Amino acid sequence: MSLLPTEDDGNGDDGGMDFAIQGCALVAAGTAVALAAVMEEEQAFFECSPYENTYLTQRTFLPYALRSDERCHDLLQMNVECFTRFVHILKGTELLTDTLHCSVEEQLAIFLHIISHDLRNRCMKAYFRRSGETVSQYFSKVLDAIMSMSDLLIKPPSPDTPPQIRANRRLYPYFKNCIGAVDGTHIRAKVPFDTRGRFLGRKGWTSQNVLAACDFDLKFTFVKAGWEGSESNSRILGETLANERGIICHPGKYYLVDGGFPLLSHFITPFRKMRYHLNEFRSNMPWTAEELFNHRYSSARNVIERAFGVLKKRFAVLYGEPMYPFPKQVDLVIACCCIHNFIRGVMPRDGLVGAVDRELAVVADSELASTSRQSGRAEDEEELDEEELCREPWLSGAQDGIEGDRIRTEICSAMWRDYRPSA
Repeated sequence: MSLLPTEDDGNGDDGGMDFAIQGCALVAAGTAVALAAVMEEEQAFFECSPYENTYLTQRTFLPYALRSDERCHDLLQMNVECFTRFVHILKGTELLTDTLHCSVEEQLAIFLHIISHDLRNRCMKAYFRRSGETVSQYFSKVLDAIMSMSDLLIKPPSPDTPPQIRANRRLYPYFKNCIGAVDGTHIRAKVPFDTRGRFLGRKGWTSQNVLAACDFDLKFTFVKAGWEGSESNSRILGETLANERGIICHPGKYYLVDGGFPLLSHFITPFRKMRYHLNEFRSNMPWTAEELFNHRYSSARNVIERAFGVLKKRFAVLYGEPMYPFPKQVDLVIACCCIHNFIRGVMPRDGLVGAVDRELAVVADSELASTSRQSGRAEDEEELDEEELCREPWLSGAQDGIEGDRIRTEICSAMWRDYRPSA
């Protein structure tokens, strides 16, 4: 077919119209060829890389998660072996049983996925194709089961010298009677408006103050949650010691605590008015016996900060805005500590520990740059803490404080005696 216009028959319009029709036909043919080529390429791509649906149903989520350790860890914060052992324990204790529509494995997977990524019910409805009420029901069942196992998963420390202390020549034999560290941390809390003032912490948001003790394997040996964010650590410790289910204190053993706690025979603090944060020793080595003690004390007590860091990094629900009633918020903190301990027992080489150590090192470096500007304020806070400690009614017996000072002085003298010849 010729593309040249035909000879005009006298009207002057037929030739131009035929040319336009021919042009449109050519464009349509070219478009069809291009579309065919694109569709052929797309078909070849999907044949090589099959599409994975983001929203997995309850029948496909668990097989997908348990297909590899890496995938299981990404979704549930534990590898396949750890998940299988946890399911075996829950089934063995009969705290959870299979239902007609949901197995124990799926119930635990729902719970772990929620607390690991701080997901709302609307997201879980899409993932598991279940109603929000069903998701909430299984979440509560698993939470209650883990709370029933809290005494089995959070155990008091052994009175023996920790192997981490024994293997460290800078800490042994000076801290041979140390069995762990104690500190408090703040977890976001959602409370009724009329109680908001009591839960308002120093950082300007409502929180619950959680007092915890851990050993040198980063396992929690005691957890007390639910205290108001405005409450001091020393007051919480006093109430805890007065409780029969408080922190276990073996005779002759002690925990390491920071300057916000009282100096007692079972709770050794650093020397006041001296440097006792690791970042303060980065550029200057200790010059006195008290500074040497504080430096090594900080190295040992750092274990509680690492434990809190791993806990919060593992479970995003501890960072987000709570969506549960306050009693369930308290139980969630304890349940996360229980699962953390179980994971540490099965997966001691979890990569989260290294990530937290690197983050703490970055924070220490940034704090070092501003130490000179904050030193005056830190001393004021220590003086305030000391005044508060003197007003605590449960510290009326001074003999325990004298014994704590004797223990600390003996450790300090032994350290300095062995350190000076090698200085």
